[in-house]
Amino acid sequence: MLSRICFVLLLVLPASFAKVKCPNIIGRNQWTSVPAGDVNYLIVPIPYVIIQHTVTPECNSREACTARVDGIRGFHMDEYGWDDIGYSFLIGGDGNVYEGCGWTREGAHTYGYNKKSVGIGFIGNFENKQASQKMLNAAHQLIECGKSQGILRNDVRVFAARQVQQTASPGYQLYLQLQDWPEWSNNVVR
Repeated sequence: MLSRICFVLLLVLPASFAKVKCPNIIGRNQWTSVPAGDVNYLIVPIPYVIIQHTVTPECNSREACTARVDGIRGFHMDEYGWDDIGYSFLIGGDGNVYEGCGWTREGAHTYGYNKKSVGIGFIGNFENKQASQKMLNAAHQLIECGKSQGILRNDVRVFAARQVQQTASPGYQLYLQLQDWPEWSNNVVR
């Protein structure tokens, strides 16, 4: 009976789910013990992904990236008084994805888009230098993972924060790199 149920479950899984390998995601509880405050939840599937950069020093090891992400969390919660780190996810120079507020909790990353997008912050400043291919691969794999799980729409649109608000984020060089992604959109929806 159990094998029959497993077989039926496999039949109803989307075909894309089996093909997509999610990136290595370092869970929030692996880089901080500080709990989040109040939580608002997003309605899935989510239509947009907004890309930013942190304008902090880069990190290239799990230890350094963990410290950097927790430092950003501390700044957001202590200095800004936010309930959690503003980004949904952060991409480290080590190629890992660090869970911020995650897939379905509302972040504080892009005014006007927080209720309808996932915010991905690249750790570093990418105004005058490109993000590494390792970072780009991790971020794009995260988007593919979200689509395969039904969290992001299959036709999700990716924007740079600079397209939807007055900011230089995610830095000009990273902004140019993103435009090769199939989910990239020049047509901003307000």
